[in-house]
Formats: sequence, C-alpha cells, structure tokens
Amino acid sequence: MFRLPAVEIVVVQTIVRLSAQSRSFPWKLVDEPPFDALLVDGTLIEDHLAEVEQMAPAVLTVTRLHSEGMANTLERPIRAEKLQQWLLNTGRELVEARRWAAPAKLESALSQELLDSARFMLRRWPPVALMGRDEDNDRMANLLWQRQLSASELADRCGQSVSRCVGFLQALRNAGVLDVQVGTTQPDEPQSPATPQSEKESADPERGVIDGWARRLGLRSA
Repeated sequence: MFRLPAVEIVVVQTIVRLSAQSRSFPWKLVDEPPFDALLVDGTLIEDHLAEVEQMAPAVLTVTRLHSEGMANTLERPIRAEKLQQWLLNTGRELVEARRWAAPAKLESALSQELLDSARFMLRRWPPVALMGRDEDNDRMANLLWQRQLSASELADRCGQSVSRCVGFLQALRNAGVLDVQVGTTQPDEPQSPATPQSEKESADPERGVIDGWARRLGLRSA
C-alpha cells in the first residue's frame, strides 16, 4: 500500500487477511516487492505516478466519494465487497496475461508476419495488467479496436515509432487478444463500439483456474 492513511491500511489488511481464509481468494499481504497489485492514495498519485507505475502491474487508486465509477478506483470509505471484487477480477487478468506469454518461436513468427505486411485487429479488449496506465497503449488499442491496421499504419496514426508499435502488437498477440490477417486485405470499416470483454466477464473466478495458478498473487505493503 502506497501512502494510504494508517487507519485505511489497517482496514485493507483486515479485509485481505479475512478473505484469504477462503481457498478461492489467492491474494496475500507481503511487505517487499515485487508487487502484483498496489493500493495508492488518490490525493498523492499525481506526484508519484512514475514511481507507482514501476512498482506493480495493477494499481487501485483510493479516492474520495463520487469518483464517477472510474476504472481501477475504490471510493472511500473502503468497503470489503468492492475491494474483494477488484482483487478477484484483477487476479484473473494477471493470470490470463501470464498464461499467454509466448515462447521465443512465437515472437519470431510474429516478426516475420510484420515483415510480410500483416494486418492486425483486436478481437477483445486487452487485460488491465497489459495496458497499465499508458495513454499510448490506450490510443493504439482504440485504433486496433476500430479497424485492421499494419504496424506501419498504426505507427502513422498514433505518432509512435514502428518498433514501439511492434512491441505492443507482440504483447497483444501473447495475451491472445489480437487477430492477425496475413496478405493484402484492405482495412476493414470501423466496427461499432462495444463493451470490452474484460468488463463482461463474471465476477466469480473459476476454481480450476485458481488452483492452477503457478504462484500466488500478492498485495504488498509499502
């Protein structure tokens, strides 16, 4: 936990420790990095954003009341059911991102596809853990959500280098959320806006997935 008031630290610790008594809740509190998730005080995050982003792939910002339901925010006062829900959803996304980590031969295959003018389009919205708090990632994902693009077209539209776009496309491919069309197909017409799949998924984790996690996910107290 990053710069939370002492009373809220106690509240979070109590919620997580009580929840951890259930086998379906895989999170635990730890005191040292690396962190899988981090709770931060919303009144301080702007001044420490770069530092926080390096500490954990998933960040939950504790805010004042009426935060308009923004993603990855938790309104004060902290309520157990809302914190538990965020942790369970985030845990599934982290597991998914790790499970789709590709071997080196897949990276080579994608590089060859890029050289052959492949076109790319999102089949569903990327996990939060992959996107992070990066506006460039959001911009590229939105472009790929609307139509098929090549790596060079994506670079032109978002003002990024081709190498930056290739790295992002690789991460999307590894996560299993990217469709690849090899050939000279023309760009598709923009598709109608849709709700990201990650927001539609059920809140209840599958026991089989949880039991198969390679390592336990951890909240870490800073």
